Amino acid sequence: MAAESDHFDLQRLHDLFYACHAEDGTICLDNYVNAYEEISRMLKLMGTVFGFVNSDVIEKIGILRDYRKSNIGDHYKTIQMMIQYEVDNKLTSCKKKASGARTLLRLHRALQFVVDLLQTLKDSDEHDKMSKLTSESYYRTLSKHHPWIIRKGVDVAVYTLPSRKHFIEKLKISNFETTEKLLEATASMGHRIFEVVEKIYSDFDLHQLP
Repeated sequence: MAAESDHFDLQRLHDLFYACHAEDGTICLDNYVNAYEEISRMLKLMGTVFGFVNSDVIEKIGILRDYRKSNIGDHYKTIQMMIQYEVDNKLTSCKKKASGARTLLRLHRALQFVVDLLQTLKDSDEHDKMSKLTSESYYRTLSKHHPWIIRKGVDVAVYTLPSRKHFIEKLKISNFETTEKLLEATASMGHRIFEVVEKIYSDFDLHQLP
């Protein structure tokens, strides 16, 4: 059972993305964090190349779960509620403790990379190299938030990635046609969540949180 729970499940990620976005437009924080636990498993499949990102993801997941379990957890049911509460109480830039808004911002930025990579995988063919696909997704998204030294580290580390064929096989889906459809649907769902959260941070002018 434990082995199954440790295995990345693309269908589960899709379903959690779907569960995140309520009909009223709010984003459920619990489901967002659950989806990120699945993303963490996907990052592990990529080996050491994004180990530093995954370590950060695991830390941020823990911080947000702690907020939900705390005596102010009711203010953290949705991302919209969390941001509004922290803005109203001037907590977003708190130096004593990482705020929910600052913590989520790091996950939000990484989500853009994950969504881009899923779509890139769907659009690629069997002759494409995983190193090239990953590097292109990284430079379209997450790289702008990283200093030069990390970007150069990624440039080298992508060459340790498995082949595209091997990576697709690790997704353990019955056939590529099914995988292709699920990659596109998951990327689309993740992109929708990214856009909603992006607007929240823009509306509250929080993109530059330290």
